[in-house]
Amino acid sequence: MRAVALIFAVFGTVAFPLNGQSLQELETKESFDHIFDLLNQAETALNTSSRLRQLDCIKAVGSSPLCKCLDSKLAVAWSFSDYVAIVTRTKEENGYDRLEPNMRAAYDNVAAVRDACVASPVAP
Repeated sequence: MRAVALIFAVFGTVAFPLNGQSLQELETKESFDHIFDLLNQAETALNTSSRLRQLDCIKAVGSSPLCKCLDSKLAVAWSFSDYVAIVTRTKEENGYDRLEPNMRAAYDNVAAVRDACVASPVAP
C-alpha cells in the first residue's frame, strides 16, 4: 500500500499542479482522493480482521506459528470462528448450499489450508 501512496503522491503532483487546474482536473483529483481513501479504509479493515483472527486463534490454540500460517493462507472472508465451524461441522450444518460459488471455493480450500499449516506451521 505504501507503493500505491508513493505512486499517487508523485502522480498527483505531476498530473495536478496546484494552480490553474480546470474543473475536470479538480474533479479527477477528487475522484483519485476518494479512491485512495477507500483503499486506505479497506487496508485498515483487512489489517484489523487479520489481527483479530490471529488473536482469536492464539487464545484458542496457543500456537503463534500455526495461527500466523492460518491467517496467511485462509481467505480473508473467514474469521477464526468461521474456520473452526468449517473444520468441525458438516457442509449442511454450515449452509454450504446457500453460499455463492466463490465462497464455496474458499470454503473447499479450508481443509487443505488446515492440513498444510498443521504439517508445517510456518507462514510464507
